Amino acid sequence: MNKKSKIMRRRESVVFLSKKIPFNIIIAILFIFILTPNFTFSKENETLPYLEIGITKSILINPSIGYWYNKKGIRISGMYLNKNSNELHINFGYSLYDSRRTQHSINLLTSWITGSDPGADYKYAATGVAYSLNYRGFFFELGLAYPWRDDIGNLKNDPVVPCGYIGYIYRFRPK
Repeated sequence: MNKKSKIMRRRESVVFLSKKIPFNIIIAILFIFILTPNFTFSKENETLPYLEIGITKSILINPSIGYWYNKKGIRISGMYLNKNSNELHINFGYSLYDSRRTQHSINLLTSWITGSDPGADYKYAATGVAYSLNYRGFFFELGLAYPWRDDIGNLKNDPVVPCGYIGYIYRFRPK
């Protein structure tokens, strides 16, 4: 490797590291932490097992079902409309905070998606990490996933794809 290519590699890495996080995302994260008083990792937040059922939306409107035991949980959601429009999401979560009205969790997720946007078709599978918030049933999840299978080939230059869900999930939490 010659000196010029080393300098170019160093410049590329500096440009990659200097991309700024949008100000709106920082404000949204701060707002989430302000919403939840007493944000702790203590044992007093452990709860009895409970079920959750709801409706979420990413590309399609999906039914969702989940089960939480203490701080660990699983959530499955998906919909099959036809061979060109379907999705399935599986989340394994760890609850950071869980009260009667608010739940914060970090999730390991895997998604299989087939769909289309104006000008692009998608058929891929991706695995990643996401943060989710359930506040009085309102559900919001945002994360990044690595597309490990791309049947059409339009994600070959994307190292990660955003994944996000919004909807309503009712938690059947014991009193």
